[in-house]
Amino acid sequence: ATAGEDGVVKIWSRSGMLRSTLAQVDSSVYSMWWSPDSSALCFTSGKEVMIKPLQPQAKQVAWKAHDGTVMAVDWNSVNNLIVTGGEDRKYKVWDSFGRSLYVSKALEFTVTSVSWSSNGELFAVGLYNSIRLCDRTGWTLSREHVESGSVTAISWTSDCTQLAAVGAN
Repeated sequence: ATAGEDGVVKIWSRSGMLRSTLAQVDSSVYSMWWSPDSSALCFTSGKEVMIKPLQPQAKQVAWKAHDGTVMAVDWNSVNNLIVTGGEDRKYKVWDSFGRSLYVSKALEFTVTSVSWSSNGELFAVGLYNSIRLCDRTGWTLSREHVESGSVTAISWTSDCTQLAAVGAN
């Protein structure tokens, strides 16, 4: 699947053929993630998070997630929880119905990336020159200062013991 500043969410085949246009929204889509069973796509649009099923007759779920643009989303396949980060400098944990489970205090900078560990026990939050490690309930376990500029992507090892991050500088 692809999406971008034009607000169009597209589904592609393995061979690169356009299968369908899943959604067209008024705001840029900065982040998206497949549902645990790959039956829906969760994506950001402005201050909202939307879950759009691939089946046309299935109901879409959407909710106001942040007070600023939602910059990042990740949906964990083990615990079925969604974590988001936004320009309001907060990260939040949600269930798959859009019910809020945790809201952080406002951090120093915009949250630019979020990433669940594959086992669903931890997630990482990236912002300007900083990475936070949080437990699945949202509590910060550690904070690391990094000279990277805005952390734009985070990836975990398969055993969930290490992560790698990419910065803007």
